[in-house]
Amino acid sequence: MNEFIDENRLRQQILNNVGAWCDLHGVSGYEDDVTQKVFHEIKEYVDDISIDPLGNIIGFKKGTGKEKLLIAAHIDEIGLMVRHIDDRGFLYVEKIGGIRTQNLFARTCSIKTEKGFVDGLVNTINPGRPKAIKEIPEIREFFIDIGATSKQEAVEMGIELGNTVSLNYEFKLLGKNRIIGKALDNRLLVFILIEVMKLCKDTGIETPNIFPVFTVQEEVGCRGARTAAYTVNPDTAIALDVTVANDTPQIAKHDYISQLDHGPGIKLMDKIYNGMGMISSPKMVQKMKSIARNNNIPFQLEVFPSGTTDAAAMHLERGGIPSGGIAIPTRYVHAHEMASVDDIVHTILFLFHYIREFKGGHQWQST
Repeated sequence: MNEFIDENRLRQQILNNVGAWCDLHGVSGYEDDVTQKVFHEIKEYVDDISIDPLGNIIGFKKGTGKEKLLIAAHIDEIGLMVRHIDDRGFLYVEKIGGIRTQNLFARTCSIKTEKGFVDGLVNTINPGRPKAIKEIPEIREFFIDIGATSKQEAVEMGIELGNTVSLNYEFKLLGKNRIIGKALDNRLLVFILIEVMKLCKDTGIETPNIFPVFTVQEEVGCRGARTAAYTVNPDTAIALDVTVANDTPQIAKHDYISQLDHGPGIKLMDKIYNGMGMISSPKMVQKMKSIARNNNIPFQLEVFPSGTTDAAAMHLERGGIPSGGIAIPTRYVHAHEMASVDDIVHTILFLFHYIREFKGGHQWQST
């Protein structure tokens, strides 16, 4: 049992609440449903809260000293956008974010319209019967069947161009310690950030000036994080996100990025491409490792060769912002995602103790 925190209560909170976060519709650029829930959940644990023009939720908890710590968790998810309705009422779509077409076959989905949600079934021109395929098709060969018999019927159901589509993956507990669901990337970290802010208030610990920021449009280029970091201009920034746990059959151990049940990942480096990506502040990494070890929290060091996080945008703002990342190992990212309850608990503990032991400037100033 942790000195400050009831871990059993945390586990129950995870099982009781994460599913509701995952089930929200929040495709990049259309995060309103998630925004409303975040605003409602976080407001009593901060001293001030606002929503910027792009849609980021920026909280502020006054602490001691002058140092500002920004902690970001993005609220958006990957999805699709309706681009065409044909004469028979079938919908054609474009990708928003890192959708892989191999995950679309016979997938049920939810389309958000001004009239409410419409259920649909994604399929392809060649669904297997009567005609099979030999390679993964492009997105333009997929369509959504909403049960309409004409374009007019689809329109009457509320469908129009620009509607966003989220894919359905059921939230469940598998075994004793694994949860699966939609958009664990990144609603799981949204949940974690709110839980940590609750703990900061409930335990009465001394903190720096904390800006919990819930960013939009991460999945399409870390756009919200860029504007939020410019606005806050923090001394230190942390991105909370998932990382790939590829500890699955037929993957060599030397190719592992992370593993379930081995604790949160401390980010060392992202994929560097087209001016994006990040190499974490070495002194920040060192401090994170020290905090984890001193509090008996398991951790992994993460080198992520296939993606990036909000930290990649934040660390380049203003005159440069020392930044790092804390990542939850997650299997099957951008599909039916899986995470470890143990890892979630340890991530909450880790972030809480990082805040508790934060000393302004220690991550980058010379000693």
